[in-house]
Amino acid sequence: MYILKIAYDGRYSFQQQPHKETVCDILLDTLEETGFLYKRKIIYSGGRTDKGVSALGNFVVVELKKEPILSYINAKLKNRGIWVLGYREINEIPKVKYRHYRYILPNIDYDVDLIIEGSKKLIGTHSFHNLSKRDRTKEKSPIRTIYDIKISENDFYLTIDIIGESFLWNMVRKIIGALDLIGRGKKPVEWIDKLLDENYREGVPTFPPDGLILVEAKVDIDYIYDNYSIKKFKEYWKEFFKLYVMKMGISKTILDF
Repeated sequence: MYILKIAYDGRYSFQQQPHKETVCDILLDTLEETGFLYKRKIIYSGGRTDKGVSALGNFVVVELKKEPILSYINAKLKNRGIWVLGYREINEIPKVKYRHYRYILPNIDYDVDLIIEGSKKLIGTHSFHNLSKRDRTKEKSPIRTIYDIKISENDFYLTIDIIGESFLWNMVRKIIGALDLIGRGKKPVEWIDKLLDENYREGVPTFPPDGLILVEAKVDIDYIYDNYSIKKFKEYWKEFFKLYVMKMGISKTILDF
């Protein structure tokens, strides 16, 4: 088995689907085309993300015929918005120590102190039934553990880092929805306590996937990286950054006018 550290830009959902336009399907197709894939199956992954959500440090475990050549694989993935950044041969499925998500929230004159105060109430082990998509099968427990939430700001956006053991569907995006209401003074900080009460039910807005990135699904693996692949990966994001800084400046010019 091999573990592959992967990144992607959010244009696809993660999990395999019949239409085959997902991160996993495209990756498996590429591994097959390049002659590395032994069995068309994702054995395990670091996190399943929705369309619109990006990743810097997700991973998949697959069976390969031989040691992968990352520069060759990434050349075939060019312009698909998916990269294989590192790999390592393994004998067993690694345990994920934590998952680190980051949400970029446009700064619309929030009271950041209130957001920080509200976020502290979410740290620890709680029932996140109000802060996740409803599981109609009732097979998954809504109890989850958040290790830490860190918040920083600049003139343009808030960076909200949420680190936890595991997450429910839409959990991070609903947490952002709750913190948004608190930061705009629409809800009191104490509202978080009600949301975490197992006997209380209330809907919470789900924020867009575009502001979310899976920064890391942390495992104790010393990945082997390919310097050329990392270089090309950074070049792509530098160009992306320059383009959207220009677009942000144009938007601000129009709004200021």
